[in-house]
Parts: sequence; C-alpha cells; structure tokens
Amino acid sequence: MKTFATRRARPIQRLRLRCWAAAFSLCALLAAPSAWAFRCNSFVIDAGMAKPEVLRKCGRPNLQEQRIDRRILRVRVPAAPSSGLPPGSTVELERERQVLIEEWVYNFGPQQFMQQLVFEDGRLVSVKDLGYGS
Repeated sequence: MKTFATRRARPIQRLRLRCWAAAFSLCALLAAPSAWAFRCNSFVIDAGMAKPEVLRKCGRPNLQEQRIDRRILRVRVPAAPSSGLPPGSTVELERERQVLIEEWVYNFGPQQFMQQLVFEDGRLVSVKDLGYGS
C-alpha cells in the first residue's frame, strides 16, 4: 500500500530530473563553439580574428575576392554656439566611410563543407558553410 508521502515523492523526483536535464542542456549549449566558427588544422577560427592569424592557421584560401563598400555613418555632435540652437543641443551628421571587404573560400575536399570567410578592414566578421567541397 502506497502512502501519501511516496505518491508525493515521485513528482518531486521527476522535477529534479527535469531540472538536471535542463541544466545539462544549457551547459552543452554554452560550451558549443560559435555558429560563426569552424575548425582548420586543429585551430578554431572565429569572428574577430585578424587576417594574418587566419592565414597562418589555415594557409592560403582557394578563392580570394575583394571589393570596397561605402558605408554611411550617422554621428551626433554638439551643436556649434553660433548655430542658433539652444545650448546642449546636438546635430546629426552623415559621414561616408570606405570599408575593404574580402571574401575567402576554403575547400577542404568532398568530405567537408567549404567555408566562406568575410573580412571587413582586416577582421573576420562572418563564417558561412557553402556545402561539400570538391
């Protein structure tokens, strides 16, 4: 015959099990590498790395293209006293900036995905899987 205490203990055990499973899943997600990362010659290549570092760890890419993009930046600056605006006012200015974009593609063969790396002004900003190599 089951007592009230044993009937109540099972839901508590299930709740503990669920909590442990959730904690384990969260730890596994936090320990996983970034979505914008890949492994190259046993090194992890991740966003934010400089071009020379990637080149040293992975070697020369199979394909390399570059272009210049123009970016418009909006900047807030204090208004000049002679502008007629109240003291403490700011003015928004637009400035154009040129950004060097480089796209590299690494082909690691038919058993692995090709990787497209995008650099902006010499820093890796994204990594994308392109499908199996040749």
